[in-house]
Amino acid sequence: MNSSARISIIALILAGLAAVLTITMWRQSRQVPAEPASGAAPATEWLKGTAEERFAVVEKQLRGLDVAMAEIGYRFTELYFSGKDRNWDYAKYQTEKIDLALRLALVRRPKRAKSSQPFLDEALPVVMKSVAARDEAAFAAAMNRLRTACMKCHTDEQVPYFTVEFPDRRISPVRTLR
Repeated sequence: MNSSARISIIALILAGLAAVLTITMWRQSRQVPAEPASGAAPATEWLKGTAEERFAVVEKQLRGLDVAMAEIGYRFTELYFSGKDRNWDYAKYQTEKIDLALRLALVRRPKRAKSSQPFLDEALPVVMKSVAARDEAAFAAAMNRLRTACMKCHTDEQVPYFTVEFPDRRISPVRTLR
């Protein structure tokens, strides 16, 4: 497994942890007891303090855009191969999840919104349109445009060394529906 695959898997695990933390905090706020797995420590053993302090801990766990970018990188790979497979429903799903992941990340880091807008407002909708049309040639052109938008955003955010290339191998076992 290459390092980008490991990073993607770690990002997905962290996203899952964030979801568990959110549910745990919601249950606590509603005074619904969480049910820890047998032998597992309750989530509250490390999540202590006032509601404000617990939210600060969860916020720290979610971090900045790095975790979201790892998820987006994973989904970019899935999107790329779903188009190659002509699995248009899966491509639509991945495009929607990329959009959602970035928009949620921008809630946490609004100062990054300006550099992300061309990606969200221009490049990603072109991908969505090519997927809806089930047009392979348009999809290939849209993916090139999306990759360029990624690189432009990274340059605008002063991290031009975060290069984006089209993947040469799959990470997920998901393939075309037969």
